Amino acid sequence: MTFENIEYLDHITDAYIRCKGKTLADSFQNSAKGLVNIMYDINNIEKKQKIPLSAEGFDLENLLFDWLEKILLLLLIDKIILSDFNIVIDFNKELNKYFIEGYGEGESINFEKHELKVEIKGITYHEMKIFKELYKDEFVIEYIIDL
Repeated sequence: MTFENIEYLDHITDAYIRCKGKTLADSFQNSAKGLVNIMYDINNIEKKQKIPLSAEGFDLENLLFDWLEKILLLLLIDKIILSDFNIVIDFNKELNKYFIEGYGEGESINFEKHELKVEIKGITYHEMKIFKELYKDEFVIEYIIDL
């Protein structure tokens, strides 16, 4: 797997990640891949099962926070590790909320196969950014993970 759309930026104590995508959904999918790859080598994950995924937020940053938190909870509580994501982002005008619906592909964590690289304490709003690069016609997400 290439990480051309996921960068790990320098940060003193935490993980600082920049993800890009042609669409907003692509950049959110890459943000999840970037998160998983902090804890485990994403290249060692087999696509054995599809896991339904959803998230919601009152704005895009809140949506990203909920999205990443749900991916992290799958890792920590359900012991499921995902390497590929297929999602749709929608805005419901009546509810005034963003929603993510889709699925991830992966497998149950096997500690003999999936070596833990580092533990994540949590997702933060600190330095979280979501914007569109006008000249490159791509969406960019930046966020920090508390290690």
